[in-house]
Amino acid sequence: MMTLAFAMVSPLAADERFDKANAFYSEGSFREAINSYEEILKTGVESPEVYYNLGNAYYRSGSLPQAIINYERALLLAPQNRDVRYNLELAYSQTADKIETVGEFFISRWFALLRSSTDSDKWAVISIVLFVIALVGGFFYFFSRTTAIRKISFFIAVLFVTGAVVTFVFSYDQKQRLINRDRAIVFTPSVTVRSSPDRSGTELFVLHEGTRVTILQTLGEWYEVELNDGNTGWMQTSNVEVI
Repeated sequence: MMTLAFAMVSPLAADERFDKANAFYSEGSFREAINSYEEILKTGVESPEVYYNLGNAYYRSGSLPQAIINYERALLLAPQNRDVRYNLELAYSQTADKIETVGEFFISRWFALLRSSTDSDKWAVISIVLFVIALVGGFFYFFSRTTAIRKISFFIAVLFVTGAVVTFVFSYDQKQRLINRDRAIVFTPSVTVRSSPDRSGTELFVLHEGTRVTILQTLGEWYEVELNDGNTGWMQTSNVEVI
């Protein structure tokens, strides 16, 4: 499913550079497409469309880690996009390390899926709308003389304030994911994760290119990282690229 996403709806659709890169991709000139997409990114443009299509070009050229990191970056900007998520999962299925995710409570998983259903800006707008409705409910509660209306208004105010808080948290969390990027992709064919931030540390396990890690802390040229299964250790910063 390596199609060019967003091409019909993106504001980049009118950009000649984007059209040129897409043309290279359609012709099977993936290296030229990669260079063209990266030139767009170098100008300061950061969009899910460019990252997604760049990920596709890297995937088709056989560069799995580069494909994964660009899909991840596209997903950060467009968490609701199913094409990005599908291609990312497809790319991860072809990596050497099969790491089982530590079990999480189903409510936490449900909230994570709900949070990813749209981006930070849209959650912020939804939060504002819900809060305004809550204010209207509060107005009727305090100024209405009818008991039934006061009860309904109170219920509406509480319900929509709760919704406003939840959606604000979703918006904040999405924004923090964009600002504080603490995940990275292994870019070297294989790397030994050690028990301490030095080469004499005990060898704990080996990771291969394309594996995603979470960065817990930085010490000099070393990252302390955590895997999805909860295992932690230290690796040199040169072995990974931050998403």
